[in-house]
Amino acid sequence: MEQGRNTGEDRYTGPGGYSGQGGYPEQGGFGQQNGRMDWGTPSYSNPPVGEGLNKKPEKNKFMLPIIIGGFILVIIIIVVLLLLGWKFVLNGDKEVETIGDYYVTGCKEIMKVREEEDKESKVVTKLDNGEKVSLIEKSEGNYWKVYIEAEEVTGYVDYHYLTNKSDAVMEPVTRYVNIKKEESLSILSTPDSDGASLGVVKRGDEVIVLAKPDDTYSYIYAADESAYGYVEKSKLSEDEIKDEPAKEDSKEDKKEDDKANTAQPSADVLGAGSPPANYQGIYYVKVAKGYLALRNAKAFDTSNEIGKMYNGDYVQAIRTNETYWYVYSPSLGAYGYTNSEYLVSSTSSAASSYRDIYYANVASGYLALRDAQAYDSSNEIGKIANGQEVIVIDSSSGTYWYVYVPALNDYGYVNSEYLRR
Repeated sequence: MEQGRNTGEDRYTGPGGYSGQGGYPEQGGFGQQNGRMDWGTPSYSNPPVGEGLNKKPEKNKFMLPIIIGGFILVIIIIVVLLLLGWKFVLNGDKEVETIGDYYVTGCKEIMKVREEEDKESKVVTKLDNGEKVSLIEKSEGNYWKVYIEAEEVTGYVDYHYLTNKSDAVMEPVTRYVNIKKEESLSILSTPDSDGASLGVVKRGDEVIVLAKPDDTYSYIYAADESAYGYVEKSKLSEDEIKDEPAKEDSKEDKKEDDKANTAQPSADVLGAGSPPANYQGIYYVKVAKGYLALRNAKAFDTSNEIGKMYNGDYVQAIRTNETYWYVYSPSLGAYGYTNSEYLVSSTSSAASSYRDIYYANVASGYLALRDAQAYDSSNEIGKIANGQEVIVIDSSSGTYWYVYVPALNDYGYVNSEYLRR
């Protein structure tokens, strides 16, 4: 068996066919040079440990989307907060304070809510019959300030079309005053007999019912009087009042009446007496100031005065063939003569001569119109509401002035301490 041989060149060949300088085989490409072992340069698939330690790490690919998402979220939160703040400022920095709920009533179509206390101001919203509003503040005019919670709107509405009772709400309906011809019906400020009179309606007058506060009274608007108020429901009719025309007197009756009217008394009664059975007509006193004297003679003389008649007082004319008419004065309960130049045929003409206008000024209740110059519950002939017009006819009689009240279409005395310009 051959195990190796020497080539004679200081080289040795081993059995595997390898040789090496100095007799050492060459394996793995290593050898000995200059007394040290040379292993060669090894090859690695990855860099050796420790190589590249100073190289910066690569940024995380998922950080950028997270930062962008967070930024967008912050913007959304800021926008929401700004919107909430704007709404808060728009509606006020505190809750609206109200003093009671009311309901729209008597509206034919819609109720306009206005921006200001003025019927010409901007309309901020519109309401239907029965819709609720909350009262913020009452005013002296026709418009009250209200808050509509459903729409978060504040504005002004005509208080005549509001009721504090939800079951009083109704659609407006037309009714007719159904009372006797000689009667009148007062429009009251409250639904009870103690309410102040705000106006007067007569038989057949048309009114609009706006609400039904209870079983006794209706809340109405009377166009002829330009008045809102309460009247007894039983005095209103659904049907228009049509009275039959008065039966004409026969020619014979007229002749008899003419004879009675033109008949002259054999002797004139002067002073106190009962009303005459016949007279030619009723006339009203119209004087610019002061009074019209009833006299016991057909002449102007301070010594012949029987009594004083004021603007609006009426007389029953008995004889009218001279400047000084012979008359009976119901206010004085006396007969006498008076200057016909100061008599007119209608009460409205008498009142028109006066423009000394005052207004009732009472904190509550009403100002009484009286038939005498004294405070007495028995002499009340009418009720004047606060703010109603009063035409002063004579203010020379002390505390109680003689006045004409257009709303009542009546004359009487009132306490001047409760009047204002």
